[in-house]
Amino acid sequence: MSYRYHAPLDPDCPVVNEFMSTLFDDPMTKAMGAPTDDICEGFERKHRSKCQRCQEFGAANIEVV
Repeated sequence: MSYRYHAPLDPDCPVVNEFMSTLFDDPMTKAMGAPTDDICEGFERKHRSKCQRCQEFGAANIEVV
């Protein structure tokens, strides 16, 4: 069995809140069957590299998946 580490983004970060609400509140996301897991994963990687708040939150709340 292999394990992977995941550093979550800060759910109180305004940029994260805006992105997630825009993605999941858009009716086209559901209608088109968009791969939301892939979209969120890509956003997390890009955002974490720029946002110190999310870097610190992720380091403090790292998860083993």
